Amino acid sequence: MTLRFDPGSIDRFKADLRQIPGYPIGEDLPIREMAFESGALFRLPQFLAVAGAPANGPLVVVMDPTPMKRAGDDLKPLVLAQLRQAGWQPEPLWLTPDATGQVHTDFMHIGRVQAHLRPKSAVLAVGSGTVTDIAKHACYVFQREHASAPLPFVVYQTANSVSAYTSNMAPVFMDGVKRTLPSRYPDVLVCDLETLRDAPREMTVAGVGDLLAAFGSYADWWLAYRLGIDPTYTEFAQTLMGPLDEIFLAHAGAIRAGTLEGMSVLAKLIALGGLAMALSHATTPLSGFEHVISHVLDLIAEQSGRSLAQHGTQVALATLLAAEAHRIFLGEFEPAEVNLDHCYPTEAQMRARIEATFRGLDPSGRVAAECWSDYRYKLEAWHAHRTDFADLLHDWPNVRTKLASLVKPPELAARILREVASPLSFAELTPPPAAAEVKFAFLNAPLIRRRLTLGDLFVLGGWDQEALWAQVKENLPGLI
Repeated sequence: MTLRFDPGSIDRFKADLRQIPGYPIGEDLPIREMAFESGALFRLPQFLAVAGAPANGPLVVVMDPTPMKRAGDDLKPLVLAQLRQAGWQPEPLWLTPDATGQVHTDFMHIGRVQAHLRPKSAVLAVGSGTVTDIAKHACYVFQREHASAPLPFVVYQTANSVSAYTSNMAPVFMDGVKRTLPSRYPDVLVCDLETLRDAPREMTVAGVGDLLAAFGSYADWWLAYRLGIDPTYTEFAQTLMGPLDEIFLAHAGAIRAGTLEGMSVLAKLIALGGLAMALSHATTPLSGFEHVISHVLDLIAEQSGRSLAQHGTQVALATLLAAEAHRIFLGEFEPAEVNLDHCYPTEAQMRARIEATFRGLDPSGRVAAECWSDYRYKLEAWHAHRTDFADLLHDWPNVRTKLASLVKPPELAARILREVASPLSFAELTPPPAAAEVKFAFLNAPLIRRRLTLGDLFVLGGWDQEALWAQVKENLPGLI
């Protein structure tokens, strides 16, 4: 099954993009080239030239110390050798892991990269999502301070793991909580298929999982739109991505086997995912209830001093939770039983709830303060659009039909995960969260940010939290 929109043919791709309803009028995609090729590594100097990087200028190569292989060779020394042989003078910049052995996207690392940049620099990020996000956000901040200085930026993607590579946004930890900040596009994306083939399998299946968020996120986005809280909803992302369930089922065998064709299809889907969000000017197309669940699990891990689980796989498992929650809501929600007056807590009530909820994780109160700083905007909008909620209740049969058309059942997501040999339980994550932590994340995810998802209707609508969790857990045996 071929992709309707192929990012590997950049000029035609850009022309086709502009014809999709919902494409931002007057906006040009600044990415100059996206290569999905066997042997793309050996054309890296050419790609740098396409990006506008001067061969005699400084080239900052951002990497972390994670060992990587390509066809039996150490990847990073191979990349540096290719550059030197072509006359470049790369300046390796190694990102330092923390006590957990991981590098996180935070302002310490972003500032360190930024400090190495100067006018007439070029930047090459060699890594997966975290390295890419750190490098691209450092470039973004540098260019805000040096608006007249071009800063060519090339991403050499080392794993089909997340949709960060083509996105102009970056998830950055702020007081332990992930926040999505404006960032910048790469000038060129380089996907060397042998590199992607030889990446750890857990990263490849994580890329599949990250995209499966669409099985619930489209519905969350439309719900926020229908409630008057997010006016940005369009079907641009759905059109661009295509029928993900059909595409994954058609190519699951090749992805699982690690063929170059399978790596190419997955890399292109991941690129489309990043662009779907960037051109929608928000992560909402592929980030809904499932992502805030995952963010809370990351918050718990951060506060506990543990390493983070593989993002995409954690998101995939949270997608199963979210998809089941959607199914329960669509089957059991009764508008006639809703008491509107009980659905509108005061600022003082919700702030106290957030402070009490996160006090056990962070007695200092910084996490709760950061959560409240974002959540309060959602609460304000929720109050301002009370009539929209009342209208939704009146129009529930039509609303239900629309939501049902946007949600995929958890069994379908589980089938795809199974066919690409992905973990199917939280116990298989590394490190695995405790069952109580998964429950905490599911029930409290809506409290950490301003984006409205289905989870907010459970909170604001006064659903019995314990009964809801018991039902979700019972309907998804083996997940938790």
